[in-house]
Amino acid sequence: MAENNDDNGLEMRDAYGKALLELGAEYEQMIYLDADLHTSTKASWFKKRYPDRFIQVGIAEQNLFGIAAGLASEGFIPFPSTFAVFASRRALDQIAISICFPKLNVKIPGSYVGIPTSRAGGSHNCIEDIAIMRAMPNLKVADAGSNEDLRQIMKTAIATPGPVYFRITRYTVPEIFGENHHFEWGKGEMLREGGDVTLFGTGVMTARCVEAADLLARDGIMAEVVHLASIKPIDRELIDRSVRKTGCAVTAENASVLGGFGDAVLEVLAEECPVPARKIGVRDAFVESGGIEELFAHYHMQPEDIADAARVVIVQKEQMRSSHQFAL
Repeated sequence: MAENNDDNGLEMRDAYGKALLELGAEYEQMIYLDADLHTSTKASWFKKRYPDRFIQVGIAEQNLFGIAAGLASEGFIPFPSTFAVFASRRALDQIAISICFPKLNVKIPGSYVGIPTSRAGGSHNCIEDIAIMRAMPNLKVADAGSNEDLRQIMKTAIATPGPVYFRITRYTVPEIFGENHHFEWGKGEMLREGGDVTLFGTGVMTARCVEAADLLARDGIMAEVVHLASIKPIDRELIDRSVRKTGCAVTAENASVLGGFGDAVLEVLAEECPVPARKIGVRDAFVESGGIEELFAHYHMQPEDIADAARVVIVQKEQMRSSHQFAL
């Protein structure tokens, strides 16, 4: 991982811009389509190096994805890029019918996701995209937990046939993965082993799960931390195996808890191993304007909130076991 150590301390959008240059050098058929946001998403670096493979569509998101579909049908690998809120709300029909229905080879980066969009308010803070995109047939969905995780997701996505949606946040996340970290569809990663509760994280919330595990350890509670960057497909086997050991779970996502990552995990638990569980994320609300950490606190998405939720499900687990309601 020595080659990407320079990504440490960068906002994830900067790591995204650097990864675009790597992919552009390797894949000549890669075409970048922009909705007049390349200075914000850091795709301006790609534009400068590969001007003949950069198409400025302007603020016309439906056209953005329609053009991408046409390019994909001719053998190119288009990256139609805009803020996640405009991809998931404004151009959803084009993504569904023009890209996902025919399974075209289009890679969709959704930028500025979740709480760290901060002062942009409800019009730009995208929290519903996981729920929307994971419900779309034929579409794979991923949420990176760090800059290196994003880089690995992008390398895998461009080599994966068919449509892919991946999330990018305007936020600096600690590098929480080891030197041999790689991304694989349908596979999660165990970051910390424990026997009392499982903390399932995706995206930038995985780092907060690690912090929550540290807080719990001070009280003698050993939390298992599992990172699931691949939301669709999701690692059913790892989810099942972990909760059969711990007996309870907390999920954490930088998104709405309605239909999102937490529900994806709970769907597995309901079918395979029902246990007490809680979801951390935005609860049925548009995101207000404010500072990033102020908003994380307002929506109860801090490490302390994850730790508190863990304590609740541990108590529920013990109560259920004492009343013989379930036994793992």
